Amino acid sequence: MIGKLNHIAIIVGDLEAAIERFHQLFGARLLEREFLDESQTDVAVLDLNGVHVELLSSPDETSRVGRILRERGEGVHHLSFHTDHIEAELERLHRKGVRLLDERPRRGLHGRKIAFLDPTSTDGVLIELVQEPESDHQ
Repeated sequence: MIGKLNHIAIIVGDLEAAIERFHQLFGARLLEREFLDESQTDVAVLDLNGVHVELLSSPDETSRVGRILRERGEGVHHLSFHTDHIEAELERLHRKGVRLLDERPRRGLHGRKIAFLDPTSTDGVLIELVQEPESDHQ
């Protein structure tokens, strides 16, 4: 089953400025940062009083994040929820008629398994499922 909120993702044009703004305005603390080569996305995860905010940016205007930024501008991108068994959860949701953007999980930040649900099935909200690497959820 789907578990607690994992993070809220926000697309930003200037990652460094956004990290600093969230720190100055809300006391957010940078937890991790990584560049994902396969999606050309720079990711920063912030802790905001126990809630994780994931900031996404891309130097490549042709990448998925770059196109969204160019076409829609900055803003909330998706809500992410934890699951212990992402493959089983995708199958369960598919059986219930949910359209899947990812029929199989793909690699996310730090080896996490991720998959997205089609927003047409979730009232216009892009939902991500995330499963932590095996060693992280014993």
